[in-house]
Amino acid sequence: MKRFFLAALFLFTGIFALAQETTVIPTLDTSTRVPKADRAVLKQYQAELQKNTQAINISRPYTLNFYEYTPTRDFSDLYALSSRISLRYDTIVSLNAIDSPQTDLTGKKLYIPTADGLFIAKKPVTSIDYILQSEYPVYQGEEGKYPTYTIGGNEYYFIVDAKFSPTDRAYYTQKGLVLPIDESILDEETKSTTSTTQVSSQNPAKPLDKSVVTSPFGMRISPISGKWLMHKGVDLAAPTGTPIKACKSGTVTYAVAMNPTYGNYVVIDHGGGMTSLYGHMSQILVKKGQKVTTNQVIGKVGSTGLATGPHLHFEIKLNGEPQDPLKYIDK
Repeated sequence: MKRFFLAALFLFTGIFALAQETTVIPTLDTSTRVPKADRAVLKQYQAELQKNTQAINISRPYTLNFYEYTPTRDFSDLYALSSRISLRYDTIVSLNAIDSPQTDLTGKKLYIPTADGLFIAKKPVTSIDYILQSEYPVYQGEEGKYPTYTIGGNEYYFIVDAKFSPTDRAYYTQKGLVLPIDESILDEETKSTTSTTQVSSQNPAKPLDKSVVTSPFGMRISPISGKWLMHKGVDLAAPTGTPIKACKSGTVTYAVAMNPTYGNYVVIDHGGGMTSLYGHMSQILVKKGQKVTTNQVIGKVGSTGLATGPHLHFEIKLNGEPQDPLKYIDK
């Protein structure tokens, strides 16, 4: 069995040495069908992982090595692989640019480290790479704080024992999200003073082809009351009558007419604790209890309720907590 070798990188009190030998992790199968030499390599990997885990738990120096592994179909699922090798899935994801938990890993060359943590890509590829980079701004005067590794031609900072945040986990596991309007047609003055900030990814689809966010998620001065208030969604400018689409498949739990605040609005339950809300509609085109699919038209843009002009107020919640919708959306 031909082996490919990665450079093993050693971490001792901030000093790094390059060794010219690593080993390929064999097929993760301990049966007698696997050659003895391959089973020995797997045992070696497991021993190194256990030793590093113990060292990290008591804040002692550890040695970080990397193994190369190409999964067979038996371990082509991210979570099955993670469980089999006792390494957290977010560690595997951050080092290998795996853009979805549904990605078939069969035949994909993976790099497997011997310690848990997050690898922050210097040049992000997937949307989760971009999110991690924004959460760990290690390029702003902190370059010496974390060890760096070049793996598979990509450079990473390694943050030992770091984990996906609850938002990271929710983003990574929720697939197929789209913003609910195809296009916003605004005058040139508005276009020149507003912009859309969205996360690049192959996971969610593009929400608005020419979208303009006129009011982002977060604290703001309310255009209605003039007070400093939390804006629990984003406002997406569009002409009255523009079709509004479901951002993801689910079940309509509310289809309310003429609410004093949201006007005509719809709420969809997408499962997994995620809901979406669409406010200020001029028309509602679905009913409570109705099943809808991604991109299905559920209403039309309007200015009902507390609105200063035609737009869509769009919210995403996870387990009842408001989230920034644009963190879940592709360019």
